[in-house]
Amino acid sequence: TQLGSLLSINLSNQSIASQIASLQIELQSNQLDIDQLVEQQSYFDGDWNAFTSIVTSYLKFAKDVEPNSILKSHDLLLNYYNDLSIGFLNNSFGNHLSVLIYETTKILVPMMKKIDKYLNLLNNGKKFKRLIFISTILTKIFNHLRSLKGDSNKKNLIIFIVNNLNKIYFIINSPLLCANIFANMNLLNLNFNKYPKSQQIEYRYILGRYYMIKNQLYKAYHHLNWSYMNSHKVYNPQNTIRILRYLIPISILIGKIPSLQILNISIEFQQNYIPLIKYLKQGNHLQFQKTLYDNQLYFKSKFILILLIQRSKVLIFRNLFYKIMTITQSTRFSYDELATSLLKSIGTQQQQSQTLGNDSIMYQILNEPIDDLFVENVCVSLIENDLIRGNVLSRARTLVLSKKEPFTDIPMVFKRKFGVNSSENWM
Repeated sequence: TQLGSLLSINLSNQSIASQIASLQIELQSNQLDIDQLVEQQSYFDGDWNAFTSIVTSYLKFAKDVEPNSILKSHDLLLNYYNDLSIGFLNNSFGNHLSVLIYETTKILVPMMKKIDKYLNLLNNGKKFKRLIFISTILTKIFNHLRSLKGDSNKKNLIIFIVNNLNKIYFIINSPLLCANIFANMNLLNLNFNKYPKSQQIEYRYILGRYYMIKNQLYKAYHHLNWSYMNSHKVYNPQNTIRILRYLIPISILIGKIPSLQILNISIEFQQNYIPLIKYLKQGNHLQFQKTLYDNQLYFKSKFILILLIQRSKVLIFRNLFYKIMTITQSTRFSYDELATSLLKSIGTQQQQSQTLGNDSIMYQILNEPIDDLFVENVCVSLIENDLIRGNVLSRARTLVLSKKEPFTDIPMVFKRKFGVNSSENWM
């Protein structure tokens, strides 16, 4: 803790900022040779050379930092962080730096994210240089922590380190790099509950986002829902909304319609999802896609537009068939009846073009008439995906639904078919 305050880079803390300012005045006015000065001290009786490097890089940071322009000083911070991490990896003394590693990482990751995003705009070369550099450091720390035997206090940092590493992978547009981290975490048999609840929530939120990208929707729902259900234990309304931004669309796509109470948490959910859910329930494909089209900037910004376009179709048609059954009170439908309803749901090519403009190809189903082949494909797809129970009679051009529970419980189907990963039971 004492090292944490003596070697802190937290310039937003008034006492730390004053300490660094005093150091700067002394180092600049006396024109001291920092390397020589630190070498003379012989810290830890010379048994921990890495600590000498840490103090040296910290004093160089203190001497040359421009508090009003971190952009000009970020190289000093990264040099210090690199030296700090090397010291932390020391098996004999590294434990003394646990607090410092935690606090410095907490400051640097969001700071370097801002710097990288700014410099990305100025340079056409390699993007996210600073965050990639930090990710290499965090990877070394993670590999060190997972290899530790016994009950080292250092291990208390592992979820925090992993969360920051995985967060960087998402920022630098390489989320699939998380796969190796999650796989290694599943081998460690950690006691998840001993870590701070906020870190548990963040870990499972990122894991849920990862499964979204992998198109494993039920697994994504499982972790995002856990994060949401536990978010009240750590009061952070912004974080709750961040979780819901992904939990709501995933819930919709596995047939779990969010309540109005959840949708009313934020105006963005009301505006974007209430009409979407309405048209999904109605089995109205054209209006569902129009809602996506009209709000595409929002859905694109959350990286869920393509997912909603592609994965909603089969659910919309399932609900359309349910609507037909409810209205007709029958379980037997000719292809002609189904084709008429499908045409109303999808719309003609002209209606699609008028509604969706030049982007109609992205949202529409097909460029040809809704014929027997299309109707049969929809029926077979619904049956094979266990969304309805019944049989297709091709020669009779008829769909015959099961008299007992013809429409399955969609979330239960997803759970049964795709379930959760047994290697994640440690959570």
